[in-house]
Amino acid sequence: MKHTNWAAERNQFEHRMSAREVEPSELFSNRDGSTLLAVSTLDAMEGEFEASPYLILAMSLGRAGRFLRSGDWGKIDGVFSPGSIALALPGAKAEGYQPKARLLGILMNPKVAQTILADNGGLNALQPATTSLLNDDLIESVMIALWRDADAHGLSSAFFDHGLELILRKLTSFDQPKSPARPVRSLSQQQLQKALELIESRIGQDLRVDEIASALGQDVRSVTRAFRATTGYAPFEYLTFRRMERAKELLNTKATIMSIALDVGYANPAKFAAAFRRFHSCPPSEWRKQQR
Repeated sequence: MKHTNWAAERNQFEHRMSAREVEPSELFSNRDGSTLLAVSTLDAMEGEFEASPYLILAMSLGRAGRFLRSGDWGKIDGVFSPGSIALALPGAKAEGYQPKARLLGILMNPKVAQTILADNGGLNALQPATTSLLNDDLIESVMIALWRDADAHGLSSAFFDHGLELILRKLTSFDQPKSPARPVRSLSQQQLQKALELIESRIGQDLRVDEIASALGQDVRSVTRAFRATTGYAPFEYLTFRRMERAKELLNTKATIMSIALDVGYANPAKFAAAFRRFHSCPPSEWRKQQR
């Protein structure tokens, strides 16, 4: 099993949070960084959600807005309002959008949940809770209590451990919504060509999935499912893939990393480097050295 450097993951999470926060945040961590509690007001976002090795539970503390998160594990589509809770499994890849919101988040080493829920199927028991926004008075009150406890005692108290267990066991009580499976239709050759041409023309610019859907005369969900069925990628995943392929071409020139990041649609070179690393297992500077 791959070893996770939790201290490094904590630092990366803090960096991502600071890039989106619109008000000062609170961040509490245990000694090795494997459990975090964060309170932050984050700006709205659209696109690819960062995959994380943490098991993440996020609750809205204020504001409301449309929330969409779609991935291979399922889909959440609803209004994210105060008290709404969203759960993300470790390593989950997804895309969508979320509103500006003040959030209380708990992030934990999935081994903790696996151990607590060992008698109930481990992490698999949490799968049903990932497919909808949850509203539960018990989870809401316990999360608030853990926030207050963390402020006073950090994340190492027996109360905090007991609170996590209460939340995790409660999350296993949510049933998977039952709905008949609908066949997924692939894009026609003409539709695929139109979508690919649009993506290629916007490699260095922002491109939302709803723009692709509009160009094809379909809704976002249908286009996402059909594009994945045809190419094996969700639209935003494919856009990122093409950006990284273009970046490889530019890395063989004398262009700077900053200019390459801008050329492939990233105003933030750190986000460009993180995306490149996900696809090629090394930062762009290291890839350039290897080619030479």
